[in-house]
Amino acid sequence: METVAIVLSVGHDKVEEFEAGFRANELPIWKDFHARGILARALLSRMDVSSRSVQGADQYLITVVFNSDEGHHLHDNDQRFQAWNELADAFQIAPAMAFGGETILSVGD
Repeated sequence: METVAIVLSVGHDKVEEFEAGFRANELPIWKDFHARGILARALLSRMDVSSRSVQGADQYLITVVFNSDEGHHLHDNDQRFQAWNELADAFQIAPAMAFGGETILSVGD
């Protein structure tokens, strides 16, 4: 398993548009990858706690657990994701932070 976490800082005035775009563009990819056994779990969370808050932004934590390291590469090379990623950049008012690696321990779904 591989876990990838990304923090996005979306301008307060772009929150509704970002969330709608995420539902319309990324969620279908997640559902497709889950149905194909590539993705184990994925979450989009609006953060209430951040040690690196950005003034003027709502921060989002995107957490994706892939069943193998191949899933991450399949996702990032998916044309649907590449198109959405380009659109999503316009909502961000600070650089994204990305983290990922092999999942060592897991409890629950």
